[in-house]
Amino acid sequence: MKGDEVVRSLQDLLKGDELIVSSNGNVSRQVFAYLHQPQVYLRGSMGLPMAVGFGLALSQPNKQVIVITGDGNFLMGLSSMATIAFHKPQNLKILVLDNGSYATTGGQQTVSSNLAYEEMISGMGIKNVQSVDVMKDTETLNGKLIDLLAAKELSVLHTLVEEDIHKLENIPWHPPEIKDKFLEKFD
Repeated sequence: MKGDEVVRSLQDLLKGDELIVSSNGNVSRQVFAYLHQPQVYLRGSMGLPMAVGFGLALSQPNKQVIVITGDGNFLMGLSSMATIAFHKPQNLKILVLDNGSYATTGGQQTVSSNLAYEEMISGMGIKNVQSVDVMKDTETLNGKLIDLLAAKELSVLHTLVEEDIHKLENIPWHPPEIKDKFLEKFD
């Protein structure tokens, strides 16, 4: 299973009022293509999706905030994870699509295969951490996504997905338009 298939699996599970932050590159393109709009589609911001999601979670405590990020972005934002783990916003959920590569920039290998995600994240103090290898186990993905979205605490789901470098169309909006469209949700 590829990352875009995991993103598409969320379609029927979301209510439509969630605030979604997606990392730059293919992940944002997948979220734009397959999930409700508008959302926060980061561009040129490696390592920042968790920090942006954290800020949204704090400023919108009555909204479910979902960060969808690749492993490269996640690894570059580990310092944010320590802060997030300290504050534990209950409305923040993080979905990591781990294909072991920086897919958008040419497929260079990340160090992800060398990490024990559940131990690393739980070692920061986050209790609700799960992993699923969707290349081997597609049957439990839906249940894990449901658990992630239903959790009443800060939660992380790490998914091992197939490497997929195919390019979706770029998001047609520039950053100021993304911001303006997203802020319309609060009018």
